[in-house]
Amino acid sequence: MTEKNVFITGAGGGIGKETALLFAEHGATVFLNDLPDSKGVYEVQSIIEDRGGRCELKLGDISSSIEVRNMFKDIERLDVLVNNGGILQESSFLEIEDEDWDRMMKVHLYGTFYCAREALRIMMKSKCGRIINISSDLGQIGCENLAHYSAAKGGIIALTKSLAREFSSQGILVNSVAPGGTLTPMVTALGENYIKEEAARYPIQRLATPCEIAEAIFFLSTESASFITGQVLGVNGGGVMNG
Repeated sequence: MTEKNVFITGAGGGIGKETALLFAEHGATVFLNDLPDSKGVYEVQSIIEDRGGRCELKLGDISSSIEVRNMFKDIERLDVLVNNGGILQESSFLEIEDEDWDRMMKVHLYGTFYCAREALRIMMKSKCGRIINISSDLGQIGCENLAHYSAAKGGIIALTKSLAREFSSQGILVNSVAPGGTLTPMVTALGENYIKEEAARYPIQRLATPCEIAEAIFFLSTESASFITGQVLGVNGGGVMNG
């Protein structure tokens, strides 16, 4: 991974944090995105720099096309984009307000679209690159009380396949990692009862660690995954088994 340039959204915690640390450990220069008020992204920056790694902050809201454009405008070469930024809100379907639905779509689906569009403009210059979109097992199977989240993640899966069909012949591979329940700060904030009930859904009977998801993301960026595109890599403890 030496001398690779990697852009990671939502890098201030959870999966994004562990992914950023893993890429930096392998010699990449990591562009760290999160909201400007994120304390976590500064901590990730400090860890990487203390370990002798290279990183640069790219703060901004991925739900804004203008802010995304500004984040990417000074990047001349990009090898990997990890669209990881997201939010989580548990709500019954009939209690989802219009603004809740819109915000979920803007952060997850629009954010992935905006970042992928800017990244592809850069990657097309060198005719190579990897885009890894973080979806969810809920985007494949749905979930009660998380309809808006599930719909947004399902949209990311469809977008991933469309981009793979359009750009893979030009040397840019596009895939998705669809985690099952993962012990990120967003999930732990929902409480122990939620975590216990969630873990019971999986044959492995536990939730993933962010490090386990980061390893899958990293794999898709390597030469070992050079013949993989348009795929959904389910890191879900057996929660989704396609026949």
